[in-house]
Amino acid sequence: MGEKRNWRVLIVDDDPQIIEMLESFLKFQKCYEVHTASNAFDAFNVLDQVVDVDVVLVDINMPGMTGIEFVKRLKDRDRTIVAAIITGDPSMDVIVKAMRSGASDFLSKPFKFDQFQVALKRLIKERSILLENAFLTEEVRVKKLLEQMNKKLERKMREQSILFSINETLAKTKNTTELYQTLVDLGASLLDASTAMLWIKEEERDSLVMVASHGEVWEGLDEIPCSDTSNPVIKVIRDGIPVLGKNPIVVGTTKKSRDGAKGCYLMVPFRIREEILGVLGISSRDIEAEIAHEYLFLLHILSERASLTVENILLYDTLFMNLHATLRALVRSLEAKDPYTKLHSERVTQWALEVAKKMNCSEEEIESLTFAGHLHDIGKIGIRDQILMKPGRLTEEEYEIIKTHPVIGAEIVGHLGLLHLETSIIRHHHERWDGNGYPDGLKGKDIPKLSRILAVADTYDAITSRRPYRKAMPDRFAYEEIRKNSGTQFDPQVVDAFSLIIEEKMKECQEE
Repeated sequence: MGEKRNWRVLIVDDDPQIIEMLESFLKFQKCYEVHTASNAFDAFNVLDQVVDVDVVLVDINMPGMTGIEFVKRLKDRDRTIVAAIITGDPSMDVIVKAMRSGASDFLSKPFKFDQFQVALKRLIKERSILLENAFLTEEVRVKKLLEQMNKKLERKMREQSILFSINETLAKTKNTTELYQTLVDLGASLLDASTAMLWIKEEERDSLVMVASHGEVWEGLDEIPCSDTSNPVIKVIRDGIPVLGKNPIVVGTTKKSRDGAKGCYLMVPFRIREEILGVLGISSRDIEAEIAHEYLFLLHILSERASLTVENILLYDTLFMNLHATLRALVRSLEAKDPYTKLHSERVTQWALEVAKKMNCSEEEIESLTFAGHLHDIGKIGIRDQILMKPGRLTEEEYEIIKTHPVIGAEIVGHLGLLHLETSIIRHHHERWDGNGYPDGLKGKDIPKLSRILAVADTYDAITSRRPYRKAMPDRFAYEEIRKNSGTQFDPQVVDAFSLIIEEKMKECQEE
């Protein structure tokens, strides 16, 4: 055992002869590294300088500090160092005190070297066992620490992944209705919940109305009166703090299985600018108690990020509506100068929307067409009144000036940072299906679809409206002109959809 490495032995004794004798014996063995000290204080200095002393042999009676006191302090310093008390009076009292101090053995003077060697081997063996136990204990401690750190790291990575997913998903939403549904879908998906719900406060009705849900929800949760103070949803609104608990009223299940339903629910306030707007809740049958607070934290983060998105949407909608109203006012003021074009943009927009719906355009396209329809002639602001309100026919030069209004309109709207689609509709509403339109001479499906729709509506209203140089033409004439120019000036599919609308209106008139 001792031959595997040199063991470090510290001899502490105020008798130089004892030190010399023990040192000579140990060095002769050629497996020990020997250090010496004449008192306890010098011994601690040696311990500070020598790394990993294995065994300490210390005299019981020394000036300044006894061997027993030294061993006590030594063990407080390092429990794995083994110590033996050297004494000339091996009484039972001394032995008990030595063992209580932490000594592993005692050596009686005078020494018998065969007994000393046996005792030393016992001390070395004990040191080996203590080191191994300390290593295993430390290994277990480090392993547990690593497991804890890994769990924290995994939790943090999951949180970051969730945050990224939340931010990425919410950034794609364009209106509050879509956001509300996205919010509950995210809540159910990210937190492995069977049901997720969002209620928004309705001040006039003094209740909370469910605006979005995921999974099966009981009847009666669509609207919760604020007077129902026992309901956890109302508690969240009232107190403004998250709620965690068990209550069948919010467990995601059908009404048929309500009896004996089990599950946990988590609810957090949904705030806008520190004001509680509503409540976001999830329910699950297997949320464990030890991770419930983690779920609450994630649900709170989800609610917080969503509230910022709602705030941005509302702010954008407000600015957008104010801007739209301002631009429409400009168009109305422009049309008001000329009694022949009054409310032209309103009528064109209505016709265009009817055609778009008939062609099954998306809600987003409908919104864009609504905006662009009202503003399609805003570029005429840049045209002189003498040309716009000229009572007779325009000269070729004047007509070329008029043809610039789609470009001017697109620039006005484009500089405001609005969507490219709206700008494109305005710029190209005078393009022709055969490529002979303006300003860019686009042809066929290169012309934006909504511009092709607007072109038909614009032409129909222009023909049926009174002009300085002619009377308003009958609806039938306008309709036939548009049909006649299908495939040349207009997109045939748009004309077909427009024709269906006109024919339906004519049929209604005949029935009346």
